[in-house]
Amino acid sequence: AGMARQVSALTRHWELKLLAFAVSMVLWAFVMTSEKSELIIAAPLELSGIPDGLEVMGERPDSVDVQLHGLRGTLLRLGPDRVKARVNLTGAKPGEVTVRVLPEQIMVPPGVTVLRVSPSRVHLVLGSARS
Repeated sequence: AGMARQVSALTRHWELKLLAFAVSMVLWAFVMTSEKSELIIAAPLELSGIPDGLEVMGERPDSVDVQLHGLRGTLLRLGPDRVKARVNLTGAKPGEVTVRVLPEQIMVPPGVTVLRVSPSRVHLVLGSARS
């Protein structure tokens, strides 16, 4: 009779182990999926290619809001200098200029995806630089 009791104890432990294993798998899957996260960050606007003799007059936006997607750890470690919006004004004419800010123009570290840029258009006024 002592033998039978031991066997049932073993099978009980086996069920518990299986349950623990199943729970840990579910937790692991949850952690893996929740590792991806989204973040909205203000990306400083860098203007390049301003034609000679022209400058940006009056108001100009300092930054655009960028919605990012990536691993939460990567997003949390993003420094303020890791995300930049680069806008090229090559060939722009004096006067009002509307520049599109596309996700491709946002500089981000590897593994981070740009989902959306807001505003997606930036209005600038170019005038001749005062010499």
